[in-house]
Amino acid sequence: MKLFIRGRQITLTDSIKKYAEEKVLKVEKFNDSIIKMDVTLSAAKLKTGNAHVAEILVYLSGSTLKSRATEQDLYVAIDRAIDGIEPQLKKHKEKHSRAKTQDDSAKKLYSLTNDENFESDEKKLVKVYLPIKPMDVSEAILQLENLNKVFFAFTNVETGKMAVVYKRKDGDYGFIEE
Repeated sequence: MKLFIRGRQITLTDSIKKYAEEKVLKVEKFNDSIIKMDVTLSAAKLKTGNAHVAEILVYLSGSTLKSRATEQDLYVAIDRAIDGIEPQLKKHKEKHSRAKTQDDSAKKLYSLTNDENFESDEKKLVKVYLPIKPMDVSEAILQLENLNKVFFAFTNVETGKMAVVYKRKDGDYGFIEE
């Protein structure tokens, strides 16, 4: 498993990195199929004052899980984000241990998204893993909601073609297929 810890608008000290690494490595026992974990720690200004945000993205064989916590104390934010990702990992492992249909270790690198860099105005290119495991539309909508994205590309289990689900402005979902 690869682990990336980075800070946005915050200087990461060795003690913060060590604390985050220790906490994140403990959740590895909940799921064996973790490929990569991204931990982003940042500072934010809210109406109630300054706060710290801990965001954890877990890339698994066939899906991605996300947990985000905002707290006054950075260490508490890390703990809350970990507490949010643990049940997701347990649920994912349970779900996939019941229905193991194909080898989930292969993946394709498909889509590209832009992610704003808070320290400068330039855009950066972020690689997003598109699972090779086909899924149905309802599972793709769950992934869309889990990742809190506007759209999600996937391989449709019924047709075997690439498809996209997206969230419409009226709150409904749209579906595009090749």
